[in-house]
Amino acid sequence: MLIGEHAVVYGHQAIVCAIDQRIHVRIHHIDERIVRIRSKIAPNFTTSLDDLPSKGPLRFVCAAVSAYAAKIKNGLAIEITSEIDPTLGLGSSAAVTVATLAALDKLVPGEATLPELHGKALTIVRELQGRGSGADLAASVFGGMLAYATPEAKLVDGDRAYIHQLPQPPQLSLRYSGYKTPTADVLKTIAEAMHKDPEIHQRLYKQMGNCSSSAIKACEEVDWQRLAELMSAYNNLMKKLGVSDKTLELIIAEASTAMAAKISGSGLGDCVIALGDVPQGFTPVELPKQGVIVNG
Repeated sequence: MLIGEHAVVYGHQAIVCAIDQRIHVRIHHIDERIVRIRSKIAPNFTTSLDDLPSKGPLRFVCAAVSAYAAKIKNGLAIEITSEIDPTLGLGSSAAVTVATLAALDKLVPGEATLPELHGKALTIVRELQGRGSGADLAASVFGGMLAYATPEAKLVDGDRAYIHQLPQPPQLSLRYSGYKTPTADVLKTIAEAMHKDPEIHQRLYKQMGNCSSSAIKACEEVDWQRLAELMSAYNNLMKKLGVSDKTLELIIAEASTAMAAKISGSGLGDCVIALGDVPQGFTPVELPKQGVIVNG
C-alpha cells in the first residue's frame, strides 16, 4: 500500500502497488475425490473435496477450490511455490488466492474476466476474515500501480471495485519492521475505537480520503514531489489513527535520504515504504506491468 490504508475500508480511494515477486500455482485433475496440496508456503495437506476446511494456513486455497467444487468431477493435485521474500513481511494470502482462482478458472474452465476474478477473490477474503478492502487482491490481479476503491464506494456501475492503472512511480523500496500484527486484528481494534468515538474517526477518515485523492491526482500528473509530500502527510494521519509505534517511527526517521517514507499496510508492524533514493536497510522493489499470468 502506497497510500490510503484504513480509509479504503470505509469507502475512500487508495494507491496500491504490485511487487514483482510471484506465487506459482499448478493444478491438475486426479482420479480420487480429494484435494492434495503440496506447498512451499505451508505444510503439505490433503482433504476431501467435499469437506474443505475454512481454517488453517491453506484456508484461502481451500476456499478458492470450494468456489469451483461443483464443477470438479474428481479431485485435484495442487502445487504451490513462492518467490515472495518473507523478510519483507509481505503477506501471500492475496497472491495465492488470486493465483488459485485463475488456475481453477483455466482448468474448469470458467473464463472469468480480470474484474470478475478480483470480485471472486474479494468475496473469499471477506468470508474468511470478516472485512478487507481487496486492494492487495487488485494488485495481484492487475499488476503495476493502481488507484483503488472498494465496490461499496460506488465509483463504477454494478458491484465492481474501482481499479485504475497509474503511471509507474520512481524507485520504491521496503524495510520490514521485524514483526507483524495481523491485518484483521488491527482493523478490529480500529473498528472498536471508531464505535466509541465515531465523529473523530469519521473526520480522520475524510482527511485520509482527501489525501489519497490528491495523491492519485499527483500520480496522474506525474508530480512525484507532490506525491512524496502527501505520503508524509498520510503517515501523520496514520499516527493519529493509532497504528504507528516507536519501531516504525525510527525506521521512517532513518529513511531521510528518500523523497518520503511511511507505514505501508495496516500498521503496528509490517513494512515501511520509501519513494526515491533507497535508504540504508531498505530493499528496492520492482513493479510488474502485468498481474496474474495464466499458462497452459
